[in-house]
Amino acid sequence: MRRTYVGSTIYHIYLSILHSIKDSGYATNDTGENILFLVESTPMIEALIPNLKKRFFRDVYLISERREHVLHLGKFNYSFRRKKKLLPYLEKIHPSLVKEKNFIRNADLYLCDTDSSKSYFLYEFGEKPIYMIEDGARTYIKRHSGFEKFVKTFLTKTPIGGGFDKGIHTIFAQFPERLPLGIRKKAKELNIKKETARLDDQTKTAIFEIFISDTSFHVESANSALVLTQPISEDRVVENEAVKIEIYRDVISKIPATMNVILKVHPRETTRYQEHFKNITVLPGLFPIEILNLKEGFYFEHGYTLFSTALSNLEIVRKRFFSGKDYLDKFTVKATRDLIKHMNVEQ
Repeated sequence: MRRTYVGSTIYHIYLSILHSIKDSGYATNDTGENILFLVESTPMIEALIPNLKKRFFRDVYLISERREHVLHLGKFNYSFRRKKKLLPYLEKIHPSLVKEKNFIRNADLYLCDTDSSKSYFLYEFGEKPIYMIEDGARTYIKRHSGFEKFVKTFLTKTPIGGGFDKGIHTIFAQFPERLPLGIRKKAKELNIKKETARLDDQTKTAIFEIFISDTSFHVESANSALVLTQPISEDRVVENEAVKIEIYRDVISKIPATMNVILKVHPRETTRYQEHFKNITVLPGLFPIEILNLKEGFYFEHGYTLFSTALSNLEIVRKRFFSGKDYLDKFTVKATRDLIKHMNVEQ
């Protein structure tokens, strides 16, 4: 098997690995020849490349993100002449795209979401079936109005995103039945809990050590509460970082005082929580929280988040609390408010 994966988050990396194992019939020692392109939107993500190349990927390449493309090409070119301008620009600054072009053309191509930073792959390889791997909670909401789809399809001729593009053949999702009606017929299941249950201990350890190489990594599990934060200030979902800190201070205040609070920083966050909260444990961001399912010894009585679907993936959490609806007045983005209002989560 030959596969090309294109992602931008730690979660995308994890799902790509699980997909390659499933697609290989769980022959974990031979998952085929895979390459990975990572959009540079997660700080320090390049630190994972050596470990990723040890087993699951033949090579891993970094490519620039959307805001750099807009800056160098200009808003007009990016909006109305993207296909003509973006392809030569990216191939010039990222020779790996040219180097791997024949491989990509002859491999199965998987995009982790189809947002604008991945336009190159939709344009250059649109003649072949392209597959999509879900992007968490965003994948499960209707993100585009009929007018937006019309504009992108007929006027700007740019990707719609979210799996709605005609070039997307299949969408691999954790919960296919929850996808918007317009893309549900494209769906196939890729469920983290089901996939990890089929892995042997050796493979679980190999995946775990991609992200956490220190085998002595330990989290206090006795009477602990896990808090999963999200990049709501970085993504401008709230007005500023001060509002984000105010929200999480309120979330933490509602946790029983007798519990040990373990706060897991989101990989794309820049907030230094240890400067704002004392007497809690702050875990680093550069690993998907789901990998704690792969090792024994991790367990949390309570889990708290605003609207991260990662909490639903954790079998090591006894009771889950999704509190986003308590702070709807703080969120400045309508799409986020709508997402939270209509979330279907496992408590």
